[in-house]
Amino acid sequence: MFVKKAGRIYQISAKISIVDIEMAKAYIQGAVHSFCKNNCDEPFSVRVLFGGDNKNWEGTPLQCIFDYHKYIARTSKPEGIAARDVGHLLKGVLNEDKLRNYDVSDNFGNEYRMV
Repeated sequence: MFVKKAGRIYQISAKISIVDIEMAKAYIQGAVHSFCKNNCDEPFSVRVLFGGDNKNWEGTPLQCIFDYHKYIARTSKPEGIAARDVGHLLKGVLNEDKLRNYDVSDNFGNEYRMV
């Protein structure tokens, strides 16, 4: 849950099943909890959790979001739209977390920190 208002939480644009959305949210929640356990004072974002060395989503529940934008919606930059969708899911996951509190800052994209 956010300690201060985090702004609007949007629905994702990928038309995937509710089961796929729930699996992606569980995967995101696991990544957040792991990151916060090992980097408790560091901010995180979609880029930190799922970009860089972690940008290959193959074999993860996030792959169906990328696949939707690449093969079904046929967007010109599916990685950017998929990352935005994952950002919306991340914000929702943090908002729904009843065990931990998070703070949000609007630096370069949304950054979050467990407090």
